Amino acid sequence: MKIAVIGGVGSGKSTVLAMLKEHGETVIDCDAVYRDVKKSRAYKAQLAERFGDVLTDGEVDNKKVAKAVLGDEKAMADLNAIAHPYVKKELDRLTEGLKRVFVEVQVFEGGILKDYFDKVWLVVGDRQTRIDRVVSRDSCDSSRVEMIMAHQPPDETRRKEGYSVIVNDGSLRELRECVAKKLKELG
Repeated sequence: MKIAVIGGVGSGKSTVLAMLKEHGETVIDCDAVYRDVKKSRAYKAQLAERFGDVLTDGEVDNKKVAKAVLGDEKAMADLNAIAHPYVKKELDRLTEGLKRVFVEVQVFEGGILKDYFDKVWLVVGDRQTRIDRVVSRDSCDSSRVEMIMAHQPPDETRRKEGYSVIVNDGSLRELRECVAKKLKELG
């Protein structure tokens, strides 16, 4: 069983994954998978063909890619269409033979990954709490966090999809209890 763990910036996806590891669950960070994908010559070639100058010294330049796609829905969809098949192939390799795995997924909607998972856990939290977490974690200002949030699907929209919701507005103890309860529901 493949379970996606999704949520907006600052929602606590990584904290939930750490708690799942404490329960002995297998976890994968899709960002780490994507870092491996970015090393692929074929991927870099497709990226450069579609977006032009997005490589620096032969490597994918995240800032250049972000500049090429940020605020452009078509460009973002094209990026996902290029990246997601590579990510899916690597996920297939990493999850082969596993009974259950949880995957932290940052970019979920708008690509083939949405249909890849058997279940989805959505981590949500109060907007201001999330902003405060990211400002503290990344030493950035709140306007940067709000810009990121503006480009992510709102929690309300995602809740309508019927995902299993984990509310992360309280203490770590409360979050641990919620994660344990969700695991028990899985069996």
